[in-house]
Amino acid sequence: MLHTQEVRMTEEAGQTEEWELFYHHFLIGRSAYIRLIFEELGIPYKDMIKSKEDIMKYFYSKDKLAGFPVLFPPVIRKGDFQLGQTSVICKYLGEKYGLVPDNEQDKWRADMINTELHDYLAQGRLAFHGINPTASYFTQVEETKPYIERFAAERIPKYLSYFESVLKYNNGGKGFLFGDKLTYVDLTLFWVLKATEASYPDTWKSADYCPLLKSFRDRIERRSNIAAYLNSDRFVPLENNSMM
Repeated sequence: MLHTQEVRMTEEAGQTEEWELFYHHFLIGRSAYIRLIFEELGIPYKDMIKSKEDIMKYFYSKDKLAGFPVLFPPVIRKGDFQLGQTSVICKYLGEKYGLVPDNEQDKWRADMINTELHDYLAQGRLAFHGINPTASYFTQVEETKPYIERFAAERIPKYLSYFESVLKYNNGGKGFLFGDKLTYVDLTLFWVLKATEASYPDTWKSADYCPLLKSFRDRIERRSNIAAYLNSDRFVPLENNSMM
């Protein structure tokens, strides 16, 4: 894995622009997974959306983002390269900056777990929008309660038990998901666990079947750059609903 200074030297030797990040100005949401990579490695990035008007301009107007078409935020851009889809962005940044496993088999396994994590995230979010998936949770609070309760009772134990077994498979679950170094999937798992705790606090608290995951979450949260980010004014707290 590249250290912070090495990342900066790599950036300076190539393109001089910093990464641009496009996401809702009021919500951390799916941008959290991208921000964690940037923050862990000390990679400079700039938030491009500061208002509702910016969202409309970049994604819903006739003058929306030029270049290769992207559908929804988050999007990252540098120069004439832009990329959407959170899971793909995280994989791309992981490959670019060395946050990937050391062998081919584990790289494919990492891709599989990355996909599983984002499947889980999508299902957890949808439970808060059971009546209308594109409307605000706050317009359907009562109606969507059965969906939330079902996800908490049936899907969370299934997924967390699985992720617990994946973590345990490597070094008894005392370190990372793959080998002896941090990967982009570790950061994704960390934030998925944080989002689970925020949106389903009672279910998380009673989940005594995943002690390794809970210890893992605490270890990642104590990493110096991650801890500094979470305590900075750059960090937008979770809303405690919708896995966001």
